[in-house]
Amino acid sequence: MKYAFKFFTSRARVFCLVGLSSVLFNLQANAQSKLTDDVNQFFAKDGIVVTKALYPRAETARQILDAQSLVGVNRFRHISQLAPTNTQPVVRMNRDAYYSKAVVDVSQGATVTLPNVPEGTYMTMQPLTEDHRPQPMSYGPGTFELATHTGDHIVVIIRLDSNFSPEQAKLYQQQMTINAVSNQRFYTQPVEPESFASIEKQLKADVMTLIKKEGPLVLSTTLFSSPTDESRGIYTPEKNQVAAAVGWGGSLAKDNIYETSRNFPAKGCYQLTFDDPKNKHFWSITVYNKAGFMFNDIANANSYKAKPNEDGTYTISMGCGPEYPNFIPISNDSGVFSFTARHYGPSDRVLKEGYRFVPLLKKVK
Repeated sequence: MKYAFKFFTSRARVFCLVGLSSVLFNLQANAQSKLTDDVNQFFAKDGIVVTKALYPRAETARQILDAQSLVGVNRFRHISQLAPTNTQPVVRMNRDAYYSKAVVDVSQGATVTLPNVPEGTYMTMQPLTEDHRPQPMSYGPGTFELATHTGDHIVVIIRLDSNFSPEQAKLYQQQMTINAVSNQRFYTQPVEPESFASIEKQLKADVMTLIKKEGPLVLSTTLFSSPTDESRGIYTPEKNQVAAAVGWGGSLAKDNIYETSRNFPAKGCYQLTFDDPKNKHFWSITVYNKAGFMFNDIANANSYKAKPNEDGTYTISMGCGPEYPNFIPISNDSGVFSFTARHYGPSDRVLKEGYRFVPLLKKVK
């Protein structure tokens, strides 16, 4: 048996760890309208007024209800195609992996079993708690025990190698299983929609404040933290709130490092030339519009399929035209674009020495 989570707490310690946001959430839930397990009832005029402190739980509750509405509890929803342009439930999705997601009732114990796949294949399991705290990823095949420091449910996100065909991905996904003692549905307090939208917008803007405060290099390794490993020391409520708004379901730095650029005018030709960082798994680059969504079926490049230069470096061309190396379109209705670079299994050069792609972008014409 492998363990995805080995840190357990008493109720008193959980109370301290979860903090004021969960206390407020629960108090308001008791004082206002009835709980719901229906995503269509999540937004209500008489629901909880969302604050920044409540947002990570509110957004995670929304995501849980959405998944639960599709397949129930303790069952995977498999997506056997890479993220399509017309279906993007969260911002800054990518086409780096096939995704499977489940809501698991862990209140009385639960495990996830992943199938055998060819050696060298990228397959990971990431649990995410009700207060939007990612736990460390588990890699490869095996049976993994699940647990949480708060609530009765967790979200499990599986990422499967994008080199598989959709048919191959579906075959492996069908072999993924969940074994849980309890199968109770997740219930939550409805939230007031206008406050939710307003706070989400504020938090997305707050990321720039965090970047100015800590610098992009530091923030890229400290935005996400887990209560179950060494990253718990870098947790701040502000970072967790921003992380839930700009990258819900993101990973710890030791598993993935994210770099996100500012917005650039979606005109002209931009190029990004960089050394191969030698990540344990791979790197990728995905282009987004102002709202953080992919807008073209050609939206990304990665180290599996990008063509290297003669000297071993890579050049990604954004908006330049299909005759340029590793071309990605940037023209879209919002008038601007940004990109996110992801390092899966970041190398020491990335994780410890701070090698980054974003500062290397240049406008060619």
